[in-house]
Amino acid sequence: MKTVYVTLCLLVLFSADLHAAGEIVVDAVSSELVAGDYYIDARINFNLDEDLREALDHGVELDVRIIIRVREQRRWLRDRLYREARIKYRLDYLPLSDVYIVTTVSKSEQRQFDTLENALKYMGKLDRYLLLDAAELAHGSRLRAALKGVINVTNLPPPMKPVAFLVNKWQAESGWHRWTLEQ
Repeated sequence: MKTVYVTLCLLVLFSADLHAAGEIVVDAVSSELVAGDYYIDARINFNLDEDLREALDHGVELDVRIIIRVREQRRWLRDRLYREARIKYRLDYLPLSDVYIVTTVSKSEQRQFDTLENALKYMGKLDRYLLLDAAELAHGSRLRAALKGVINVTNLPPPMKPVAFLVNKWQAESGWHRWTLEQ
């Protein structure tokens, strides 16, 4: 009986550790109103599970996105969406040169990194990101913002695409991190 209990405890600890390895966590978000513009800073911890790491190491691109939404809270009507921003990155691994390439899709900028951890830290760091112009807002608006991170596999070989839609291991996302924008 004791061996079953010990085995069960080890199994629970091991499975919890595996879950943490493939998790995306929004560590911190702050916003600031400066000269009529809202800026945000954020730290997102992208942890890839073994399946995503293996796919990346075998030439499969990863699509990494940071999604930000700003809504006006209204008393009697549905909340109004003021802005939705999607910051898109593409992560590639080049095995011959042993480097990771991060492409900022909207700017077509590329940066290379010697380790996967450095590439993931770069993508998870937002500094003074212009969110919206406060002049667009009605005076006294109550604003709520939300942010999350998402990773998807984009260029699977055709025979694997149906499996990717059925199996959830080819994508990961964080929960929404919510906060209030102060006027």
